[in-house]
Amino acid sequence: MSNLQALFDSFTIMYPYGCNDSSCGYCNVKVGNKSYMMLAGLDDIDTVLGITPNEYKDLLDRGWRRSGNILYKPDMKGSCCQEYTIRLEASKFKPNKKQRKAANAWTKYMVGIDYNREQAQKYPLSRQEKKRKRRAGFDLLERVHEPEHDTLKQRNPLEPAHKLEIRLEENTFTEEKFKLFEHYQKAIHKDDNVSESGFKRFLCNNPFKPRYSVDDQGRRIGAYHQCYYLDGRLVAMAVLDLLPDCVSGVYFVYHTDFSQWNLGKLSAMREIALAIEEGYGWYYMGYYIHSCVKMKYKCEFGPGQVLDPEYYDWHSFDNAFRAKLDTSPYYSKTLEEKLAAGEPDPKDDPEEDKMLEVIRATPEKWEGNETVFTTFMSGVMKLKEIDPILHTTLILVGKQPGTADMLMDWDSSKIENPGSTKHKLAEVVATIGQDLMPRIMTCLALSH
Repeated sequence: MSNLQALFDSFTIMYPYGCNDSSCGYCNVKVGNKSYMMLAGLDDIDTVLGITPNEYKDLLDRGWRRSGNILYKPDMKGSCCQEYTIRLEASKFKPNKKQRKAANAWTKYMVGIDYNREQAQKYPLSRQEKKRKRRAGFDLLERVHEPEHDTLKQRNPLEPAHKLEIRLEENTFTEEKFKLFEHYQKAIHKDDNVSESGFKRFLCNNPFKPRYSVDDQGRRIGAYHQCYYLDGRLVAMAVLDLLPDCVSGVYFVYHTDFSQWNLGKLSAMREIALAIEEGYGWYYMGYYIHSCVKMKYKCEFGPGQVLDPEYYDWHSFDNAFRAKLDTSPYYSKTLEEKLAAGEPDPKDDPEEDKMLEVIRATPEKWEGNETVFTTFMSGVMKLKEIDPILHTTLILVGKQPGTADMLMDWDSSKIENPGSTKHKLAEVVATIGQDLMPRIMTCLALSH
């Protein structure tokens, strides 16, 4: 193995894109969604320049998500909709009445009207089995598998009305998957601009290196499609990242022929069951937006936790927290507690203000080209914290690795100048964080 290859294997290579303004898919504001973006890997066949699942898990815990190979961190203060990272400790989940009802109805549909009567006649349960079943109540792991064809056939030789098969597949492209996605986007999101290339970029590109693996606990690691086949037809698909210590939901699509069966609820319960059965521990449900009605169902999966956007600790995602969001869409509970305890407001920082004054005084340098510092993004390191350590940032120019202070214009460059390499590298450090940066190599070839 070459020294360069060993270097690539040892570090995650990230390409900074910078800040991005786009239309919002949640409230339809034309240019309201703001985020900082980076690229991990150039395309789906790039097995060298990617991100390890461990590093991506750490980024999830700093408010990042991915769309294909693109990683992004929302600017929660500057966006029209505030995207909070939420998660659930899978083993503590207790299905509510609506969720139990949805699971039971789905099973009844699978077996058909006459199945239970025929089973009672030909293969009756013993008195002891009936008693055990009554005492057991609703067992999540048992119920999510109950409607599957293999599970039903293990019970008795009767043939159910429908054949349900759930397969966890690698996130590769198939025409059948694309057609399902196309139908979902058009029917649910009224999106007529659907293409195979867009589907591949969004839900098939895999940024992880290695692409797929099994960790030392025997858990599958990588990007997967959990496919729901009903009588041989693909009717729903969950896009999942199986990561160290968590199952992360990326996207879910279904055919509207089956809208009445609450497939979104059913898939979430199945993903929670996967986290329990294979020992991942946590289930990450993506972002929660309090103002988005379509996301209210996420409140039903508890007891949940929400990531603090300023300090990256976790709080109970309970009614009290959500009540705060009714009056303050952007809310940091940790900051509120620190201020209540008499700690100084981090915004009151004369040294940082002095550095930011240079940016404000020269708007022609950055107008129309915002950075995480000019937009005052939450949860990022301050310029004054970054400046003393920036020279040790690992960089890759072409195929030449090194540290940032090896750049020719390093000494003459100013971190306060948004057009400078120093400022662009400072954005990477600020958003990724000091703890993760030693494992990251920033590639400058694709910087804006």
